Amino acid sequence: MKEKQKITKFPSGNKKTETYKEDNTFVTKHFYDAKDAYVKELTYLKDSAKEVKHYTAKGVLSKVEHFIDGKREGQEIKYFISKADGSMKSTKTYAKGKLDGEKLTYNENGEVIKREIFKDGKLIKQ
Repeated sequence: MKEKQKITKFPSGNKKTETYKEDNTFVTKHFYDAKDAYVKELTYLKDSAKEVKHYTAKGVLSKVEHFIDGKREGQEIKYFISKADGSMKSTKTYAKGKLDGEKLTYNENGEVIKREIFKDGKLIKQ
């Protein structure tokens, strides 16, 4: 069941945002130029944890990220939009809002092409 909607128009006039709640999920749509051309975010909340899934206008999953108490926490995954098959483009690990752990970049064949290690937001190994 939908709850109250909120629509905000941006100064450019060609973009607006609509946010509403369906059951335990907040749905945010960012519209561009036309009503059917939007990028959608699904936000799942549980206590102080939040998971956000980003989708393209064609409904392809593009990114998943996690937050605790408003700060990035855990793994962020970006996907190849062109393949639309869930192939990962990159992964990053966060702790308390800062990069902390491996950051991996993949090619379209799923091979790691870049590996970096971060600690407390700083690059320590490339």
